[in-house]
Amino acid sequence: MVNVPKYLQMRRRRWYATLDIPKSLRPLFGGKPRFVQSLRTESLTVAERRCLPVVANWKSLIASAKNGDPTPLNDHVDDAILWQEMLYDATDADSKAGIEYGLSITAEKLDKEKVGRGVELYKVATRQWHLTSRHVEDWLATLSNEPKSIDMKRTDLDRLSSKFHLTRDVRRNAVRQWVVDLQQRDGLKTSTVRRIISTCRGYWRYLQMLEVVPDSTDPFNDVVPANSQKTKAEVAAKRRAFTAAAVLQLHQAAIEKEDSDLADLITLAMWTGCRIEELCSLKVAQVHSDYFEISEAKSEAGWREVPIHSKLAPLIEQLVTRSIDGYLLSGLTKNKYGDRSNAIGKRFGRLKTSMGFGSNYVFHSIRKTVATQLDAAGIPEPVTARILGHDIPTMTYGIYSAGAPMAVKKEAIEKLEYPSK
Repeated sequence: MVNVPKYLQMRRRRWYATLDIPKSLRPLFGGKPRFVQSLRTESLTVAERRCLPVVANWKSLIASAKNGDPTPLNDHVDDAILWQEMLYDATDADSKAGIEYGLSITAEKLDKEKVGRGVELYKVATRQWHLTSRHVEDWLATLSNEPKSIDMKRTDLDRLSSKFHLTRDVRRNAVRQWVVDLQQRDGLKTSTVRRIISTCRGYWRYLQMLEVVPDSTDPFNDVVPANSQKTKAEVAAKRRAFTAAAVLQLHQAAIEKEDSDLADLITLAMWTGCRIEELCSLKVAQVHSDYFEISEAKSEAGWREVPIHSKLAPLIEQLVTRSIDGYLLSGLTKNKYGDRSNAIGKRFGRLKTSMGFGSNYVFHSIRKTVATQLDAAGIPEPVTARILGHDIPTMTYGIYSAGAPMAVKKEAIEKLEYPSK
């Protein structure tokens, strides 16, 4: 027998999300005992995924009611969708006519409570108007992004649907003003706003494919101001490289705090220039006698072979021997996305802050330290790019080159040096 998760019910061969409303709060929700919403699928797996944001929204409404905030209770999204599903599931004309009659009575009653709300209920239920949030989960399910990226896109679209309840409200002038609000009122960086708008445009194209919105509209086109000259504050906030001496100080501080994992991570970074995610996901099987392979990088250029510096070799040999889980940095915990760098990265953040380094210094700053040293040593940019996993934009090196020989990269990496203690 299938173990049905909490909040799910099967009705007429479709899965529905449900959540009981506390008895004391039911009068605020029209007296109904529970929330119910079709998830429009017969698949339990799909239903489990779609259920979470729906239930989260309901819990938010209940929490608002408990706190005495009536504003969210004016939103009858759930009722509109329920009526929509009833009309969709009607088996004959008489049944549909009866449902439409009940809907019109309900809409008239609602309009008396708040003018315009009943019209919205009726229009959404009869699919004349469309809820901006209606197909978010369907669109996200079509994407192949990592779970963390999917959650970020979901958050972006939550912003959209909170601002624009209906797709008919999403107009270019209104979106342009929303962009201004995101920057000035919410204090978001231009790069963040660009990401939000990019997500919205992708979702909008999906709605166009579903014929929910007209093909001719693109309310997100050219709504973010072009990049202007950076302000002094933006320049000051740019990530900086640690000095070689500062990297050693961080390493020593990690040892004094008896955080051997963090000390080892800093050592690996200072002799390789690798990203924190690359080092934390590096497996013993990828380590060879004089180099290791990066095969889970952020881009194609990141897939590479990194030479092992002579001063790093002893530590790597120890880590390989000590590993109990197949990873070079053994025993790191994972977050909900399976990311092994999250917890140790936060420890590094607390460490560098305690030593007086501001927000423009992060773990990635060690990577900048390595890049700075290689540049100062006169290493050609294509060779440095092959070591660090940077894109090479030129036609000759970026497309036709098979890469720098290991001997060349080994000679380059040996140029790294840090002050003796």
